[in-house]
Amino acid sequence: MSAESKVLRALRKRNRVTLKTAIERGWAENLTATISRLRKMGHDIVPVMARTPEGETYTRYRLMA
Repeated sequence: MSAESKVLRALRKRNRVTLKTAIERGWAENLTATISRLRKMGHDIVPVMARTPEGETYTRYRLMA
């Protein structure tokens, strides 16, 4: 299964998709490139900025229906 299909499946299931989860779960090594390819295929994926309890920011992705 390709990285695109793994990430897309996770997004469709409404799983939290972040760089950390993508690497930990083996969805994609380069999440930014995978998201870019999915967008070029016509999928509407938006970034959501989030903050950890320690105050650090990170990006998670969401598939718009």
